[in-house]
Amino acid sequence: MRLAWVAAAAVAFAQPARADEFRAAIDRVDLEPSSLGGNRLRVYLSALTLQGGLLDQLDSKSIKLIVGNSKKDDPFAIGRYKETDADTAIVFVVQVTNDMQPTLSTISDAFDSNVIQSMNEHTQFAVLGYGDGVGNGKVGNAKAAQKALANLQSDGTTGEPALLDTLERGLRILAKAKTEPEGKPLRKIIVVVGDGRDRSGDRDRVVRLGKRAAKENVRIDAFGFSPNDVRRPLLLLGELSKQSLGTYRWVRGKGTDSWGAAAAQLRDEILKQYVLTYFLAGDDDIANRKLKISVVGRTEVTSNEVKTPAEATCGGQTCELGAYCATDHCVVMASSHGRGFFGWILLLGGIGVGGIVVLGFVGYLIQRRKEPPFPLPGMQPGMAPPPGMVPPPGMVPPPPAKKKKEKRAKAPTAPPPIVAPVATPAPAPVVHGPWLFVMTGPRTGERLPLRHGFWIGKATGCDLVIDDGYASSQHAQLGQDTSGAYWIYDRGSTNGTFVNGVRVSETSLANNAVVQVGSIQLRFLTE
Repeated sequence: MRLAWVAAAAVAFAQPARADEFRAAIDRVDLEPSSLGGNRLRVYLSALTLQGGLLDQLDSKSIKLIVGNSKKDDPFAIGRYKETDADTAIVFVVQVTNDMQPTLSTISDAFDSNVIQSMNEHTQFAVLGYGDGVGNGKVGNAKAAQKALANLQSDGTTGEPALLDTLERGLRILAKAKTEPEGKPLRKIIVVVGDGRDRSGDRDRVVRLGKRAAKENVRIDAFGFSPNDVRRPLLLLGELSKQSLGTYRWVRGKGTDSWGAAAAQLRDEILKQYVLTYFLAGDDDIANRKLKISVVGRTEVTSNEVKTPAEATCGGQTCELGAYCATDHCVVMASSHGRGFFGWILLLGGIGVGGIVVLGFVGYLIQRRKEPPFPLPGMQPGMAPPPGMVPPPGMVPPPPAKKKKEKRAKAPTAPPPIVAPVATPAPAPVVHGPWLFVMTGPRTGERLPLRHGFWIGKATGCDLVIDDGYASSQHAQLGQDTSGAYWIYDRGSTNGTFVNGVRVSETSLANNAVVQVGSIQLRFLTE
C-alpha cells in the first residue's frame, strides 16, 4: 500500500482536521492585455479545509504573489468566480450498482438543487452512471443534466464497477467541450460519487489517471460513500482527488441533510473561488514564468506552482499591438490619423460624454460609500424598510459623540427644604429583547437593547464602545432583515468577528448565540 494512501486514510477516517489544516490550489492563470497599459494577470485560487470547507476570510494583506523566488507587489483586486462570466464544464460520474439504488434519488436532488441550479448560463454538464458498464453521455445544458440525474437507476450490478473506465470517458468528454469564442478558457470538473471500488484492481492506474487529469486542468472532486460502511476502497477516491488537485469529501449519512450539505460545499467551492486580478506595468515581463500564492497570517498555506502563459491573449486569441482585452474580445483603440472636421467634432463630443459618464460614476461611488457594503438579507439596496422597522441610520460609521459643555452650578441661596419621604414608584414594565448580554469585560452583566444598525467598536459614538486593543474602530454591526431576524456583519475588522467560535463576515443570529468582538464576549438573546 502506498504511503500516500495511508496518509489519505489518516485524513479521511481518523480525526477531523484541525482548524489550521488548509490547502490552496491554483486552478488556472490568465494573462491578458489591459486597457490601462501593460497586462492583466488573473489567478484563480481555491482555498479550502482538508474536508472541503471554504476558507472564506482572505484579504489583500494575507495574500502574497510569488513569481520565481520573488514577491510581487503589483496592485490587485480580489473577486469571486461567480462574479465573472467564465465558462465551466462539469461531468457527474455516479455509481449505479445495486447497493446504491436506495440513495440515488437523494444524490440526484442534492446536486440538482445545490449545484446545477446555482451555475450561470455559461456552464455545460454531462451525467455518466457507471456499474457493470461504462457510462455514456455528452455535455449539454442544465435542463438535460437535471433530466439525466433524475433518470439514474441501478443496473443491478453486485460486483466491482467500471469506475476508472468511466472516468477516462469523462476526461474525453471534457476534452471535446467547446466554448464561445472558441479557445476561451474553460474550467473543467469531474464530480465522482461512489464507494471507490473498481474492477481493474490497478492501483498504479489510479495515480496515472489523477496526474493525467491535473495535466489536462481537470479537477476530480470525489464524494466517497459506502452503503455497506466498507471504507478501505474509499482510499482510491482520495488518491484521485489528491493527484488532480481536487477535493475529497466523505459523506457518512444516507439522508438529505448529509448529501445536501456536501453538495452545498461543492457549490461554494466553485462559485466562491477567489479570482485575484493583478495589474502589471508594461515593462513587467511575467510571461512563461512560474508563480504561486502564499497565504499568511492566522492561516498559513502555499499553493501549487503554475506557469503563466507564454503571451497575453484574450479569450484564447492574440490581440494586435495596441489592443486590449474586454469581455473576452480584443478591442482596438481608434487611430488618430486622417481625422477630418467631422472627426474632430465627434471626438470632442465623445470627450464631453465621457466626462459626464465619469462624473456620474464618481457620484455613484460616493453614494455607494454611504450604503452598507453588505445589503441586509431580503432587502435590495435602496429598498425602503418594511413598516415598523427602524430605518438604518447606523449603517454608516457613527460620528464621534459631541462633548456636552458642563454648566457651572449656581450656589444655593438657602438650604434645601426637608421633605417627607415619598413612596417608591412602580417598576417600569419589562421590555423584551432582542438584547446583547455582556459576558466578559468591564461591562459584564449589562443587557443592551438592539436596534437596526447597532454598531460595536472602539470609535466614540458606537452603540457599544469597546476599549480593547483587539477591536477595530467600527468593528461589527447588527441589522434586522425583512422577516425580523437579526444579522451580524463584520465591517472589515483586523482581528475578525466570531459567532459560536467561527469567524464570519455576515451571518444570522439565533437565540443564545455567543458573539466575540476583540476579547469581549456577548450573548444574543431574543427575550
